[in-house]
Amino acid sequence: MTYEKAMTRLEQIAAQLENNELNIDQLSKALKEAQELLDFCRNKLYQADADINKMLDAFQHEE
Repeated sequence: MTYEKAMTRLEQIAAQLENNELNIDQLSKALKEAQELLDFCRNKLYQADADINKMLDAFQHEE
């Protein structure tokens, strides 16, 4: 799964929620999936931030 695919799926779930397209059984499943996707995206963002900080630190130590 990529960050972009996860965000696209989150947008789909949000649209379904806004349009009342989900019955109670689907709602529970969709909310669980959304939480998992949010966790995935958050972890991707934290990892990207850590990688950027490592690169910036390495760059500053080269000077």
